[in-house]
Amino acid sequence: MRKEIKIFLAEYLGNADFNLEPIKKGGSDRAFFRVSLMDESSFVFMHYGTEVKENSFWLGINNFLASTGLCVPRVIVQNTKRRFVLMEDLGDVDLCSQASLPWEKRCKYYYQALTQIRHLHSFALSDLPADLKLSPGYSPKLYKWEHKYFIENFVEAACHLELSSAFQRKLYKELDALAGRMSKITPCLIHRDFQSQNIMIKDNRPALIDFQGMRRGNLFYDLGSLICDPYVKFTTEERNELISFYNQLMPKQVSADEFTACFWEASAQRLMQALGAYGFLGLKKHKPDFLGYIDNGIQNLAIAIANASNLPFLRELAQKCINNLAAKAG
Repeated sequence: MRKEIKIFLAEYLGNADFNLEPIKKGGSDRAFFRVSLMDESSFVFMHYGTEVKENSFWLGINNFLASTGLCVPRVIVQNTKRRFVLMEDLGDVDLCSQASLPWEKRCKYYYQALTQIRHLHSFALSDLPADLKLSPGYSPKLYKWEHKYFIENFVEAACHLELSSAFQRKLYKELDALAGRMSKITPCLIHRDFQSQNIMIKDNRPALIDFQGMRRGNLFYDLGSLICDPYVKFTTEERNELISFYNQLMPKQVSADEFTACFWEASAQRLMQALGAYGFLGLKKHKPDFLGYIDNGIQNLAIAIANASNLPFLRELAQKCINNLAAKAG
């Protein structure tokens, strides 16, 4: 593969000498390399696989997002047959890496990121290019798939919990109702993985990456992804500040109570998906680094449930998971 990559790069770079350095980040079947030239300029090379269909959507979505004015990596050259892309190097600094900064310094990046995602959320679905390929939008069916993903890969595989048939019936009835409420919110375009590791900081401004899963969905899902991000810890005041900031970006502001109620329910939904992913990637894909985010993820889920009002069985389940994980660690 490296030989093919070098041939592809030589077609663009000519006789220039360059080094290839693997960039190990994320859980997908894509390979990234930093292409460094002798003049200290650099690019990022991506080779995407066929395991996940949405990876093939990345290039078209990148071009679409760039056309709307969102900050995304500039594509330099691509070969869709080989699934090769050479793009702008956004560097190594992501929003997650800024977590140790005082809030008054890093909050500006969150404001900028939320302003960008509001731009995406407000794009008229009727104006989408006819040839833009997206994953299927969120529906009760997809929300229910995330519930099953959470139960199988996190509750059972990571927490070693066996749920009784009676409890499962009550839990799934509750989660079906959650899926129904989520689906009633007017759909818009969402990033779908809008968290701190997918927001790069270059030239003092955020840029979005890993948007191949963009689709029609619930804007609160994106907000929960960022503001209840398991990769970063927030105080209650910081979370409330970001929730309020986004609400103020909306042309017709929703009441604070209604907005926060939708936010916390969507955050619970998103955190179930994230915890399922940590279990799947950590245990089944043998990427143990993801297991390190489970504790923060389940604590965030407990916070989201505590702020929601209609999830008593999920609350009970989350506490059982916390207890089992604590017992296992002890």
